[in-house]
Amino acid sequence: MDYRNTAIVIGQGAAGLSAALALAKQGVKVNSISKVRPGNATCTIYAGGGFTLGVGGMSTEEHREMTYLTGRHLSIPDLLDTFASEAPSIVSFMEEVGVKLRVRRGGVGIRRNPNFPLLGGKPLTDSLARACLSYGVSFVHNTAAMRLLLGDAGIEGVECLDLTSGEVSTMRAGAVILAAGGGGALFERTDNPQRITGDGYRLALEASCHLLDMEFVQFYPIGIDIPGGVHWFLDLSIIDAARLVGADGREFLKEMLHEEGIDSGRDANLLARDKCTVAIALESRKGPVLLRLEDIPQEEWETNRYLGSIGRMFPKAKPPWSGPVVVHPIEHYFPGGVAIGTSGETEIPGLFACGEVTGGVDGANRVGGNALTNCILFGRKAGEGAAAYLKGEGPLALDMAKAGVSARSRMVGGTEDQVEGDSRKPGLQVTRGIPATPRLKAGEWVRRWRENAAQAGGREPFAGILPEELRRALRQYSSGHLLPVRDGDTLREGRKRLDEMKDLLTKQAVKSSRDLLFAVENLGLWQTAVAVTEAALIRTESRGAHFRKDHPEEDARWEKHIYLSAVERVGD
Repeated sequence: MDYRNTAIVIGQGAAGLSAALALAKQGVKVNSISKVRPGNATCTIYAGGGFTLGVGGMSTEEHREMTYLTGRHLSIPDLLDTFASEAPSIVSFMEEVGVKLRVRRGGVGIRRNPNFPLLGGKPLTDSLARACLSYGVSFVHNTAAMRLLLGDAGIEGVECLDLTSGEVSTMRAGAVILAAGGGGALFERTDNPQRITGDGYRLALEASCHLLDMEFVQFYPIGIDIPGGVHWFLDLSIIDAARLVGADGREFLKEMLHEEGIDSGRDANLLARDKCTVAIALESRKGPVLLRLEDIPQEEWETNRYLGSIGRMFPKAKPPWSGPVVVHPIEHYFPGGVAIGTSGETEIPGLFACGEVTGGVDGANRVGGNALTNCILFGRKAGEGAAAYLKGEGPLALDMAKAGVSARSRMVGGTEDQVEGDSRKPGLQVTRGIPATPRLKAGEWVRRWRENAAQAGGREPFAGILPEELRRALRQYSSGHLLPVRDGDTLREGRKRLDEMKDLLTKQAVKSSRDLLFAVENLGLWQTAVAVTEAALIRTESRGAHFRKDHPEEDARWEKHIYLSAVERVGD
């Protein structure tokens, strides 16, 4: 078969499955590749199952304005217009594949499978996967996309790595869609599955695409550590039923919300996650922030479905109604990502992207419920755009010059004053080059990693690192440098630390398939850490999900985007 009528979709969450289905409906041969099985270990399956969009009495213009204001004026206009105006069309798209929905004002919700109360997105991924199979989509499991293959005319395929055997193969395609999700596993405290490792950011940067607004990492305000259990989050509506107090006993969050004109935790969950996150992070520096779950009577825990699902995560010896729990923000979502156009097209002809791996819709902060809407809408549009491209009818590539983004960007360097002075010139964006992972072929990565393991088992001193140890170091780095409250000194120190860790990427020692998986994922984790660090250092203000302790105010001069491209060294 002519590979020019074949497409590859990288990722099998809601965005990837929607893209694959849209492609297959257009008669395109689709190979969908993932490190896991369809829908598993993706953010979609663990989502609450709520979509925000202009239905049920809310207009599309209201949805647009809500998204724009919550994103602190940084949504890209044409993406936002497309998002808000076309979002209602996803309702029929989901119903056609068998997803049962409840309509409310301003959105829809998935009817959960009672056998999986915490997996609000499972009915969605199950339905999409079945529909994909019915249209002939080929699912490839336990496979990592290592490199995008480019030719003179654009994308030509993907270099793949079998994570079980370590074998490298080439998949040819006339179009490729990136739908690999965000980078949540970079953080020790995250509600994301552990396979969400920034793979798509790395692939896009290596292919010479730009990332935008990577400094914005959305944390869920109320993250809890369940004794003997897991990291998880509670919906902000919980503060309508249980007191959230600081070390002095004040309900500081409710006081802050009232000053913002927000009357309930439910409304805060939609519109003010960023403000609540920063408030809790700052209050935690004074002493423990406690959620007084004992305020909720035991019978409510036993009869309310949502509370019951939470209660099952607590050990029997210490149920939730027995006392307070300590609260810290927990990483939840990446609003920034790969630059795209309204059909999901990127700067590379034939390369499309959709879902959390992309940026531009949410701006500096995301409205609750917009994530799944984004995944389904732009997943479908990327699939349709790629199908049109293969027929010679669709968008060729995103024109970055229209956004004022130069084709080549210089390496970030110098003092913060230099960065600040350069960045605040009039314009719609700042462009910078950032360090990139070594550009090796998959076979070369595997060869080096296995040679390191052989050396580690010999008599010679071993100068490498086990992949699990490097992952631990990267996550410790994020806990020290990239949490909601940041400052310039810490970020500059972090840049040096990441430079040191770059050398360790080629020194990983791979002895098993688990080592191989971790080694591959560490490439994306490191690249994600670099992108967030550099963008956070450049933006010398506090806006949305990005808070600088040394620049705590929002600055109108910073109402602009930060675009990042990959460079190997200064002067490239």
